[in-house]
Amino acid sequence: MAMTMMRWEDFRVGWRWLLKEPGWSALVIGGLAIGFACCALLLGYVNYSMEFDRHIAGRERVYQLKVRPNMDGVRNQWQQETPVIAGQILREHGVAQRVSMAFGFKAPVRVGGQVANRWVSLVDPDYAQLFEVKTLAGDLQRALTRPDSAALTDEEAMAMFGTRQALGKRFTVGGKALTVAAIVAAPPATATQRYAILGGRSSRMAPDFLHEQFFSSWFSWGASLYFQPKPGHDAAEAGPLLSQALKQSPSYRDPSLQAIQAKMGGRDLLDFSAVKLADVYLDADLDQSADPDRHGNRLMLWGCAGIGLLILLLAAINYVNLATVRAIRRQREIGVRKVLGAGVGRVAGQFVAESILVALAAAALGLLLAWLLLPAFAFLVQRELAGIIGWQGGLLTLAAAAQVGALSGLYPAWVAAGVRATQALAGRDQQETRQGVWLRRGLTVAQFGIAMGLVGVTLAVAWQTWHGARLPAGFPRDGLLFVAAGDVNARDLQQRQALRAALLRQPGVQALSYGDGLPAGENNNSNNFRLAGGAFQNMRYRMVDCGFLQTYRLPLLAGRSAAVCDANGTAAGGEGLIISESAAHRLGFASPQQAVGRVVESDMFDGGKKAISAVVADIAEQTSRERAIPMLYFSIGPKNRYANTLAIRYQGSETAMRQALAGLWPRFFPDYPLQPISAKQQLDKRYGQDIRAAQLLAIASAIAMLIAAFGIYVLSAYSVQRMAREVVLRKLYGADGLAIARLIGREFALVLAASALLALPPAWLFIRHYLDGFVARAPIGGWTLLLALALCLLAVWRHLLAALRLRPEMALRG
Repeated sequence: MAMTMMRWEDFRVGWRWLLKEPGWSALVIGGLAIGFACCALLLGYVNYSMEFDRHIAGRERVYQLKVRPNMDGVRNQWQQETPVIAGQILREHGVAQRVSMAFGFKAPVRVGGQVANRWVSLVDPDYAQLFEVKTLAGDLQRALTRPDSAALTDEEAMAMFGTRQALGKRFTVGGKALTVAAIVAAPPATATQRYAILGGRSSRMAPDFLHEQFFSSWFSWGASLYFQPKPGHDAAEAGPLLSQALKQSPSYRDPSLQAIQAKMGGRDLLDFSAVKLADVYLDADLDQSADPDRHGNRLMLWGCAGIGLLILLLAAINYVNLATVRAIRRQREIGVRKVLGAGVGRVAGQFVAESILVALAAAALGLLLAWLLLPAFAFLVQRELAGIIGWQGGLLTLAAAAQVGALSGLYPAWVAAGVRATQALAGRDQQETRQGVWLRRGLTVAQFGIAMGLVGVTLAVAWQTWHGARLPAGFPRDGLLFVAAGDVNARDLQQRQALRAALLRQPGVQALSYGDGLPAGENNNSNNFRLAGGAFQNMRYRMVDCGFLQTYRLPLLAGRSAAVCDANGTAAGGEGLIISESAAHRLGFASPQQAVGRVVESDMFDGGKKAISAVVADIAEQTSRERAIPMLYFSIGPKNRYANTLAIRYQGSETAMRQALAGLWPRFFPDYPLQPISAKQQLDKRYGQDIRAAQLLAIASAIAMLIAAFGIYVLSAYSVQRMAREVVLRKLYGADGLAIARLIGREFALVLAASALLALPPAWLFIRHYLDGFVARAPIGGWTLLLALALCLLAVWRHLLAALRLRPEMALRG
């Protein structure tokens, strides 16, 4: 009824009231604006995540292959990196019409005197059709088939050459010359397959280790595989076909694989499946194992949407409370309007119109705040979110604001409509009905309960993240620096040894070690190992040189320390096998001491055998969600081409060490950018996604708690005002401060207790469910509730003191 009685004049009157009371207007518009800003950012992020690969018209007909290893010793999760040979099988058996791998990596690109690591994708010719790559200039087919040619996106051409007209220009990758043969349109930010520089599998840009075996082995992974089924065929055929092809391959007949297979109880070594390109970004199977920049978590997105709507709801409840108090204070104005002939519907319509006006003004301010905060929010979630707040989103926000305003204005309008003109003009203030008071108390309970539960969950997530990130690494993090040194070719191998010698002459350098990867890095190589005559176990391994133990300073649990390592990285005392404590348990040893001297067999070793020389503590390669990963470290000698990651143990300032390294680097690796990373930075990457989620929750919880605390503040202010005369009369009859405090406190104790009962049980259940996913769990206690109650009491305390200071003389007034 109120909506039908609204007139344009009501909005003009409402606007004059907003200008007449600037303090109140700023308060309600600012509170709602914060709610709209948070909601716009979070819902915009959710909508952005739902748009991945929508720019590809044929996305429903393109599939990504995924694989899950079932062997012990590797992460038994679905992975987006698959054997490249699978594409050949799909094509040869007539299942796939188009197939392309996509092998992405950072490569050192030189243009003139500038060297930088840039993203390179090696693909097959079908890639252009599968991903609908738009050619702007040149010959894309040539770029994807000629070893000396490449394609650049228009954005990458601008970044490298300062112009999009880059056809025919030359650049080098790792010292190898290439020519720009095509310019293509850059993919949008909502593309799971991002590309900047494109080349074929035979391109000079390919790392030297990417030899033919990579493309033909079932156990060489690293590339993603995409395919389009032929008409009449279904993507579901891929899994059984590839499983059968693996069993018929020569590599499957390896005795160690057969021994592993025999222990698997009928399961396949590898499971294959396919997911539509349209569903890849939010595929739950790939969420934990894939690159977090290319995948999202659907539950987290729904959580973001829920948090955004909850914050807006909290702000709307605050507005309802404030508007209701304001309606009660405007009783005389309402009485005059009724005496002058305004009906109930007319009065109610005025308040609803004012509410809509407030909501529209708040939404406009909220959109401005969201636009200003968008860069910081994009950095927080690590996404390119430019453009998520466009004119369409703005119109939707304003339309939603009108609805929020109308709904929020209904109760204040009902209160205003119930004012009796005769009593209001006679100066007898009419209080809110008992039902109305309980309704607003219920809204406040819901408001503070939501905020209390959100804060409790946030503190649990943040505490668990903090706890996990500070678990022992297994080695001293301070004083350890890593740097990638060249490729696997012979020239870079010589330069590595020269860099080693130069660094050892630097003051502060204590030890050096080359290896084939970083701790907690992307190197997840595994193989089959066994004690002589025993059963094979699939375990992870890392190739290291003789300086490994001295550089990492791993606690030695049994055996001898590393062999003496000369300046060239040669082991003077022979090369042995080092295993972690978890690997010793996996091999069946009851204690580390029992493992020393025992012989381990594997086709990875020269001669097929190595004796265990030492057992060391586990390195925390895993996050707190996983158990310690069994690891074997075997010496590769100074001339192994795969050892291109240098670990530097130093004393003194990290800044000084970085400066010394920067001074030496151009002499040895002029075609490679220097990008050192500390051990702390490397290990913290494990929790990057968790830290960002905790930060997002913390910000949302802080906003929700501030809004809810203000709601309690409003309720307490109104309650003290409503009870002022009773408080004064009690004082006149001798009531002391404690009695007054009890009187006022009863008003809020019920709200606090009800909020706790509403929020804490579901929050505790969520926390327990969340912690079930962790092996190393942080101790979570009830201190989250205490903190929430403390924040609530801060909002109430000021008005409790005001009631205690009321003087009896007030009872003699009006």
